[in-house]
Amino acid sequence: MDCQQREAKIRELAEAYAERLRQVWPEGDADITEIEEIAERVGAETSRDFTEELVRKQAEAEPLRKTACPHCAGPTHYKSRYEQEVVTALGRVRVRRAYYYCAACQTGSCPLDRQWGLGAGNTTPTVQARVAVLGAWVPYTRVPQVTRQIGMAWCLDVKTSELLTQRVGAALRQSPAAPLGPAERSVAVAVDGVFLLTRREGWKEARCAVVYEPDGDASRTPEDCTGLHKEYFGGLADRETVLARACDRAKSRQNPGASVAALGDGAHWIWEGYARHLPERVEILDFYHACQHLARVAHARHPADADAAATWLSEQRHELRHIGPWRLLRELQAWEPRGKGSTAARKVRAEETGYFTRNLERMDYPRYARSGLPIGSGAVEGACKHLVTARFKQAGMRWGIETAEPLIHLRAALLTNPELDLRSYAQAGTIH
Repeated sequence: MDCQQREAKIRELAEAYAERLRQVWPEGDADITEIEEIAERVGAETSRDFTEELVRKQAEAEPLRKTACPHCAGPTHYKSRYEQEVVTALGRVRVRRAYYYCAACQTGSCPLDRQWGLGAGNTTPTVQARVAVLGAWVPYTRVPQVTRQIGMAWCLDVKTSELLTQRVGAALRQSPAAPLGPAERSVAVAVDGVFLLTRREGWKEARCAVVYEPDGDASRTPEDCTGLHKEYFGGLADRETVLARACDRAKSRQNPGASVAALGDGAHWIWEGYARHLPERVEILDFYHACQHLARVAHARHPADADAAATWLSEQRHELRHIGPWRLLRELQAWEPRGKGSTAARKVRAEETGYFTRNLERMDYPRYARSGLPIGSGAVEGACKHLVTARFKQAGMRWGIETAEPLIHLRAALLTNPELDLRSYAQAGTIH
């Protein structure tokens, strides 16, 4: 299209737009809802005309050329111009594009489809990216309904929506999004697991991790939470994979010479993983998990007196938080259960004494507070809920591991960067 033809087409579209406005411009006053409906309808029609014109022109102008088969790399020959419906962000457009056939593998292909990055359902990368965002947050069965409710110009079936979401997630798993930059404050990493129901293996643990910059003064408002610069990681792969990725990111974000706060709930695999992947660290046992163990001791010490148990627990929580664990451990070691229930109490004493002894160096909460380090693993517990529970544990859901894994990676990427442009990942997952 030369400049003269381009200008003529612009004038034609502009006149069509003006004519639509003349037809629908309200006489007299119109309420805000009517104004919005008119503006959306006219704008959508005009944008669709513009898209359709350019897409068709590009398809018609596609030159015939020698091309290799995308499946076997063998030679192909031109057959004809085949028509198909392309799903664009502005609606469906029927276009005729060149079709080539490979005699060797008996398959056909359209190079323009690959050039445009069309995916399942003949969708453009923009549509694929938007479907993937919806599929990340709502059940696949709801995606068509949501697209209609928010007035999108396209609507895809459930299976296509799932396939597109899966492919974007798989592309993100293969090539993760660009990480956040160096930290402005100290860095913390926390790791945990959460179970989801799979079809073949029953309940299976997904590993979740979060790397962030703790701020004791931050509130729970979205603005303050954004300031923590959280990066999310997760997957159904082996523990080592998720833990290693999180530790590597924590090391790369931390300021030179500073130690990373490494939080855990007491599980051996977490501490062992930190030892392998995070040499410069300050290990911190989640304070609230430690208090659960204190509660067990309180009930064993005062099995028949709930008030006494509550008083002892409150005192010990305060001491643990503000003084440290050493006096508590000495008290546990000196405790001699007697009378009814002493056998069970001695078992509790032995188990909890072992627990506090093993984690003694991870419970220096007064020092952590003075250094501005977190003492709770709420960040990773939230990550478990955001990454897995909110999407994977809804009523009646059972997952295949091969379909759950890409979705976890997609959700982790969007939780880390809600503004992430998924179009390049859509193209990476395109059917060739």
